Amino acid sequence: MLKKKKELALALTTTFVASLLGLILIEGYYWRSGYTSLVCEICQFHPQLGWETIPEKTVTNGKITYTTNAMGMRSGKVDSSRGHILMVGDSVTFGLGVNNDETVSHYLEKEEKVASLGYQVLNMGVPGYGIGQYYLNLKRHIEKLNSKLIVLNLYTSNDLDETRKDNRYGIGKPLFFYQNDNLTNLNPNISQFSCLNLYSRLRFAKYLIPLSLIESCQSRVIERDQASPTITKLIDEIIKLGMQHNAPTLLVLSPALPAVEAIACNRARPEDPCDEYDLGFLAFYKYFYENMELHKLPYIDFLQRLVDYGKEGNIRSLYGNNGNDIHHYSPQGNRLLAQAIAERLVLGKMNNNP
Repeated sequence: MLKKKKELALALTTTFVASLLGLILIEGYYWRSGYTSLVCEICQFHPQLGWETIPEKTVTNGKITYTTNAMGMRSGKVDSSRGHILMVGDSVTFGLGVNNDETVSHYLEKEEKVASLGYQVLNMGVPGYGIGQYYLNLKRHIEKLNSKLIVLNLYTSNDLDETRKDNRYGIGKPLFFYQNDNLTNLNPNISQFSCLNLYSRLRFAKYLIPLSLIESCQSRVIERDQASPTITKLIDEIIKLGMQHNAPTLLVLSPALPAVEAIACNRARPEDPCDEYDLGFLAFYKYFYENMELHKLPYIDFLQRLVDYGKEGNIRSLYGNNGNDIHHYSPQGNRLLAQAIAERLVLGKMNNNP
């Protein structure tokens, strides 16, 4: 009887240890791939930004290839002998879904006006970023660059929400709040092992965590009606940062496809409500449009350019997978945006009023 008890105890212990080791191996695998699966395929943890694009990295699925330089930018090697145009933004700027030679930064560098000046266009777009991260990412790099122009590409459909939250998909990130003439980062030091990061990146072990602890993993969110001063201040700080380095800032309002189709529909049939489109995307666009107008900021209204294109061409062809990706541009859409930026540079003559 004693022998059987020992054998049973040994079997249970062996099973427990094997299960524990298996769980550790599985969680270790998912932990290492956590940023690629939750945020972007070419991202890694960063203690101030939340995540960053991995320097000197190539990722491919056989059809689309992402390649970064030594500074993590989706561009060629930085040429310090040339002037630099800095493209700042999220996955729209980064060029999610297209190859390196199909991004807006690539096409902009090939535009005659930019090419004649010999400028290098550097793609500082990072998937998932909000405006606070745009600012911090620009701030950490700009001293090393010969900046001539900053192009701040605002993706109107989610930049408001991404900026007013302290996480994306449960991955911690900076959270700025502007109050009483003071811009404060409420989440300046981000732990890779924070409550939110652990819960988001664990796959099975999180189900062993007591519910009381899970409920304590509360994210911080600034209410939408309180976020406007913070967003305005962050944009202002980006502009000031550029001015300190003699680089003007040109803003671009990049809309989601439903916002473009809703405007095109309203123009085509003004007396017939276009209820088939999600007007929430249009509301987000108008939020940024009104902000630009109120503060008299230099910007490109790319939505209008897309609507005008639709008079003769297919708007959906300008978005990924012929419009099935309503957020990111196709190579053709990126080329059109590059042309719009280049035309503005011609009008502005690359001075402090682009």
